[in-house]
Amino acid sequence: MWPSYQDEQEFNAHLVCRMCCMDERDRVQKKTFTKWVNKHLMKVRKHINDLYEDLRDGHNLISLLEVLSGIKLPREKGRMRFHRLQNVQIALDFLKQQKVRSSHAFSILWLSVRLRSAWST
Repeated sequence: MWPSYQDEQEFNAHLVCRMCCMDERDRVQKKTFTKWVNKHLMKVRKHINDLYEDLRDGHNLISLLEVLSGIKLPREKGRMRFHRLQNVQIALDFLKQQKVRSSHAFSILWLSVRLRSAWST
């Protein structure tokens, strides 16, 4: 059953409230995932401050996958956009190759969507 609203202002207030809750949930997820990533990256003496910015060139993402898997991955050394995109693609291809279980699919999807949206801006 759809909620009924007395006017447009009440409807807009409801939407703003829902959006704030979603923003808060995203903020908590980002903070939690950043801590988890740093816990693993500290094994190779790396650290990220901003999940989206610090993983978007693919280097830290590849380092994370190397720590988690114990497998050394190739990476592009350049800093041009092409090299960064190639590194992210290497990471995503590795996850696909390793047949990451579907229970982890949401986390991977969430991260890859965020990384791709960061590149589209």
